[in-house]
Amino acid sequence: MPVNPLDLFATKPAIARHSIPIDPGLTVHYRHDLPGGLDAPQGLSHHMLTFFLSQNERQVTHVDEGGEYDGEMAPGDFYLCPAGRSAFTRWQSIDKTLHIVFEPEFLSRVAREADWVNAGRIELRPVVKTRDRKLENLVQLFLTEIEQSVASDQGFGDKLYLESLASILGIHLLRQYCNLTPASRPYVAGLAPYQLKQVLEYIQAQLSQELSLDRMAAQVGLSRSHFANQFKQAMGVAPHQYVSQQRIEKAKQALRSPQRSITDIALECGFANQSHLTKVFKKQTGTTPRAYRQQL
Repeated sequence: MPVNPLDLFATKPAIARHSIPIDPGLTVHYRHDLPGGLDAPQGLSHHMLTFFLSQNERQVTHVDEGGEYDGEMAPGDFYLCPAGRSAFTRWQSIDKTLHIVFEPEFLSRVAREADWVNAGRIELRPVVKTRDRKLENLVQLFLTEIEQSVASDQGFGDKLYLESLASILGIHLLRQYCNLTPASRPYVAGLAPYQLKQVLEYIQAQLSQELSLDRMAAQVGLSRSHFANQFKQAMGVAPHQYVSQQRIEKAKQALRSPQRSITDIALECGFANQSHLTKVFKKQTGTTPRAYRQQL
């Protein structure tokens, strides 16, 4: 019976490990591992992309119909094991890796949202060792979110941002590592004025709550991927960037009331805690909420 890679990892000791469930059916799992191995003779229930963050003296990886690699793995190398294929891997040194584990349906959904043909049957090709600069950049963004979440103890990071990264990852995998042909469709630049007005009003009303691409897209009857593209065309920034900007603007207004605590302001503006607000506030304005208040 196929096994979930995350269940395999759960049985293995590790120096450190952190998981972020980003999207329905997609989890990013960081590991600082002791020497060991994983076996899936009946195959995996999920696709798994394993990206190396440190030097590994010897890695033996076999994927059915994908071949076998036996040798050194360097930071930036990765392998890709599709669901349903028998596989095993062994490593002989302490290493650091980032694993992106996702259901096959995740790629089908991304393909449907992008209006690509053959979305009902997508074959992800196995890879036992290669490099991909675009994928490396995406992995570093995921890794940064994990590191910041752990350091600030603010949970799983910015949901909208992580969902956007997951969609970009899905599109890249479909283009580079799947047997799928994009369908042509008329391109319309940006949301219609009435759609833009509707979604902007929704965002303003929900700033204190958790906002997701799915909920915003539903306001105008679009798929998540199509909505994100059209919103950026209309506003010049991605949805998660716009939401972050609006939350900071709301925080600025609230900071004008000296009797209000910064912690309460952070929660009211949709941030996980004061630390989260401070990090985003400083990134956007160059100063902290406390210093901004003192300058008023």
